[in-house]
Amino acid sequence: MFLSAVILALLVGALAGGGFPRLAELRLRWLPLLGIALALRLGGLLLHPDTAQVPVGWVFVVAYVFIFAWLWRNWTLPGLQIASVGIAANTLAVVLNGGQMPVWGGAFSAAGFAPDAIAGDSFHHLLLSDSLADFVARGGLFGDVIPIPLPVMRDVVSIGDILLALGIFWAIVYSMTRPGAYRRAALAFGGATIRPAFVTSGAFGSGVPYALPRPEERVERRVRGPSPYLRLVRNRDFSLLWVGQAVSLFGDRIHYVALAFLVTTRATPLELGITFAATALPNVLLGPLAGALVDRWDRRRTMIACDLLRAAIVLTVPVAIEVNILLVYLAAFAIATVTLLFRPAKTAVVPQVVGEADLVTANSASSVAETAADLIGLPVAAVIVASLSGIIGAAFVLDSATYVVSAILIGLMVVPRQQETLAPFSVRAIWSEMAEGWHFLHRNAELFANTVITTLAQIAFGAEIVLAILYAENVLDTSRISYPQNYGLLLAAVGLGSVVGGVALGWIGDRLPKGPLTIAGLVGMGLCLVGIGFVTNPYFAIGLFFLTGATNMLFLIPTITLFQQRTPQRLMGRVVSSRQALVFGVMAASMAVSGWLAGFIGPAAVLVMGGVICTLAGLAGLALPAMRLAR
Repeated sequence: MFLSAVILALLVGALAGGGFPRLAELRLRWLPLLGIALALRLGGLLLHPDTAQVPVGWVFVVAYVFIFAWLWRNWTLPGLQIASVGIAANTLAVVLNGGQMPVWGGAFSAAGFAPDAIAGDSFHHLLLSDSLADFVARGGLFGDVIPIPLPVMRDVVSIGDILLALGIFWAIVYSMTRPGAYRRAALAFGGATIRPAFVTSGAFGSGVPYALPRPEERVERRVRGPSPYLRLVRNRDFSLLWVGQAVSLFGDRIHYVALAFLVTTRATPLELGITFAATALPNVLLGPLAGALVDRWDRRRTMIACDLLRAAIVLTVPVAIEVNILLVYLAAFAIATVTLLFRPAKTAVVPQVVGEADLVTANSASSVAETAADLIGLPVAAVIVASLSGIIGAAFVLDSATYVVSAILIGLMVVPRQQETLAPFSVRAIWSEMAEGWHFLHRNAELFANTVITTLAQIAFGAEIVLAILYAENVLDTSRISYPQNYGLLLAAVGLGSVVGGVALGWIGDRLPKGPLTIAGLVGMGLCLVGIGFVTNPYFAIGLFFLTGATNMLFLIPTITLFQQRTPQRLMGRVVSSRQALVFGVMAASMAVSGWLAGFIGPAAVLVMGGVICTLAGLAGLALPAMRLAR
């Protein structure tokens, strides 16, 4: 995995205009220490524990400690902070196992390996536990427990491995394209194609060309500036926030699958439905209150506290179901409530760590992380939960660990302190602050128009969430793609469309007006849903679901950016939460009504109705100047 990350980083850095010589020009400290660590690591692999004259396990421990010390010494390089957390997690697992990395036996088998494939390996050993306590005590939490059953990259990795790969990837791309370093840029000379030249990234820097055009070809030229995604790569604080978010989102998917597995095997379908309904209630009941509280508190500390609270609450779930299912409802409600505090805090922090010109790209990157967690994380989470099914509580412990990692990464961020509310804490003060957030939302024409239109469109989103599975089972032609494989492909298509749409919008979104983008997204998604209701061919349906994912990004990302740009920092939590209360309230009602209505007229007809409402909502935005003219 590490080698794949290095190769991918070099490729991305080169395609982004970076130069390989730039890596050699980095002034890294304590390089001999890294060389010693790598030599110890290689030497340990060559030694056999039974015949070696030295304790092989502690050779690996010393190597990991040296690598961590080297990363810490070069802390200022973006990406290496993330790699440091990863190597620290791996070091802990190795220390707890006397110098060996534990590999969970279930994950090893799930990845497609035979048990004897690990024989003779001086660094790895199979971890076989029959209790949660033994699994945690033997370092399984930070061991290799994540199977990758791909033929081209079959492996079992740890949380630390993922962080180390992400950190090294980030550091290499940054180093190849860093400010002040020479970059290769595409040059345009009239209509001719000209060889690239080295130019500095500074606005007024002079470059040293290596391929000047001939005199007769020297005409006015344009040098393309750095990609907005590259500017984010260079942003240390955003990198910590994004990776922390990605890791915790992956943990969320493990929790989602594990919770469904646990409740399904221990409770009734009705109790399963109530469990997941409990996760939606806080958005409707407590949204504005959460926003008022977030605006009183330091946002970075709020996110850290939320991650640590969720890490603790998640651990109670496997214990709660052994006592009473009501305690599981309570735990699900509590986790969703804490998440409700985390979400507006994160939304408010993004404008504090990135420039206004990069807000659209930053929101695109955040949306892509969430969609990728669905597209990749859910299937991987299913494999992880299956491999841990003998001790299902370990899946919740792993989810808890992802929250802890997120808290550590967010703790390393440097965020400017916002203006905090100084009024005494009281019911009257909180109510007044909640009302202030609502009044600001109501009085800002652009934000209020956007909220009304997009809230109405949530009818379609609720219908799609609930009815996609019924549509796959009862409407699509299962002779071409059987059920439930067709349902999985529909979800994958939505996720892929969201990734493609989000990445594309991140490149060009800052140049386009937000109001028309939002309107186009709503109309486009509505028309896609109408089309879905009239097709039975699964391949056409997959294509239309892909387009719903892409058009969803067209309205979602500009909407988030608009709220971040128009809302004062001191009101951000309250305003965002007030909007989310309306949005999630309508969505929850739509989910309930859509399921009931589908029993009478069928899922296809309900999807058409939802699509028509979404299209009309978008077109109504054309009649509202505040919506149509929003920039």
